[in-house]
Amino acid sequence: MFSKALLKICITTSILLGASFSFATNAYTLTEKVATKHFALYEVILGKGEVYDSSLKNIIANDVARKGKYQATAAIFDTGSKGMSGTIAEPMLGVITAENYSQNASSNITFDDNAKHATYAGIYLTFKQFSTLADNKNLSQLISELVSFPLVISQVPLEMVSKNYRGELFYTTDSRALIFDFAPIDSVYYTKAQMAKVKKDCKVNLLAIADRTVNRLPFFISAHGAVNDILCN
Repeated sequence: MFSKALLKICITTSILLGASFSFATNAYTLTEKVATKHFALYEVILGKGEVYDSSLKNIIANDVARKGKYQATAAIFDTGSKGMSGTIAEPMLGVITAENYSQNASSNITFDDNAKHATYAGIYLTFKQFSTLADNKNLSQLISELVSFPLVISQVPLEMVSKNYRGELFYTTDSRALIFDFAPIDSVYYTKAQMAKVKKDCKVNLLAIADRTVNRLPFFISAHGAVNDILCN
């Protein structure tokens, strides 16, 4: 799934993979990369001459919202892009997320125009949201779906920064219902030396790919991926 030099966002472990849709009124292609019952991740590559303006953003957002998922994300790439078959450094135009956890008539739509690389191509969650899902017995089954996706997790508080006997770096944190052990192996924005200097009590924003999980309380998730932000006082 990943190259040695740069993480690749080439998804192969989906439940529904590679469904591609083109729309008669628009030239962009929307491809379903990963989908479960409640979540979905789409790759959108614009057609020749298309401009990613407010009008097109709203059209794509409506297409994504109509899927009826609790949360669906569209990673937007320009014409000719490798999209999610490229590395995490692949240029990106932005991310559109449609949330509808209550299954109301309308979805909450958010646009992240600051997501300029494919390292932001994933399901968006804060660590607090992730922990709340794990701690809610009515929603905790969603964890087993979420670990099928690349996860863009923000505001992850670090309880421990350590290395194993091979010298590999790990960031570890936990909440009442969740233990999260993360191997930071790459970054578009930081060197390995910078990632290794992160201290306990910092927060990080991550692109995480789950390797191993224990799907019962407390949930244990071992993941690897990329560091997008390091936030220290």
